[in-house]
Amino acid sequence: MSYNSALQMYVVNNTGGNAVFSFSHMYTGDPAQIFQSTTPVAPGAFVGPLTVGFNTGFGHSGTDYWYCQAQVIDGPNEGFYHTEGSLQNPSKECEGQAADDGMVYYFPFSRSSFVMPLLSGPCSTSVST
Repeated sequence: MSYNSALQMYVVNNTGGNAVFSFSHMYTGDPAQIFQSTTPVAPGAFVGPLTVGFNTGFGHSGTDYWYCQAQVIDGPNEGFYHTEGSLQNPSKECEGQAADDGMVYYFPFSRSSFVMPLLSGPCSTSVST
């Protein structure tokens, strides 16, 4: 698992309650890179970072996949929220490119969506219970 590019990923808690987060990234067939928080994150606060490795440039083709889940432990919307896939097998495709190398990103997670605001092209996916 050698990469020529990387970014730092944080997740912002927009669920409305304190939540415990887990999130992951997988680059074409490599094992998933996983971050799991051990303490609840307050609404509006963020958790991380996960260093996300990927390859860019001529002769380097690959695909980036993402996953995020939150266990909201208090407030009016307690429950488990997640994107498609799993920690070990993220399934939302959103490509990291040369413009993303070295960047620090804050990915908002709410009870309805997860946004990947990459400079190279933002993506989003739905969240379900």
